[in-house]
Amino acid sequence: MKIISKSALAAAIISLLIAQAAAFAQTPAAQTYRNIELLEPSGSATKETSVRVEFCSDSMVIIGGSGRAVLKEMKYADITAAEYSYTKKPRWKTGLGLGAAAFVFPALFLIAIPIGFSKHRRHWVTVRTGNDFAVLKVGKGIRKIFIPAFETRSGVRITALGDDK
Repeated sequence: MKIISKSALAAAIISLLIAQAAAFAQTPAAQTYRNIELLEPSGSATKETSVRVEFCSDSMVIIGGSGRAVLKEMKYADITAAEYSYTKKPRWKTGLGLGAAAFVFPALFLIAIPIGFSKHRRHWVTVRTGNDFAVLKVGKGIRKIFIPAFETRSGVRITALGDDK
């Protein structure tokens, strides 16, 4: 049985580690974002599907929430435009619910009025290719990291529509 010298063993281990590091550096890990909904036409209405978006090395993949089925895949090279916008909606349902509960707990009435007249924002990102599109409702907590991640990975700048305050 031949014994390998310590220096040959060390050189083999070092070259293996360098090869692994080079392979890892060439393929960036996919970034995954949750708390996103995909809007799809469904007859005369629209359907909101809970999804996660993965930014892979060469494409953006939209995966259905529970079934793990790929709903859309858009190659970065095919993306022609992207837009960001938001809508303001009153919180009537929350205010009305607290108003109804105020009959049982009168102190809630002081909270129900300001909440009923406040507004919340919904954030929208629309991504277009030559023959496809995706309208995404992005959660408030991740929009500030989702948009730069999209721009960095795709190389396409997102155009902000309206006022971004």
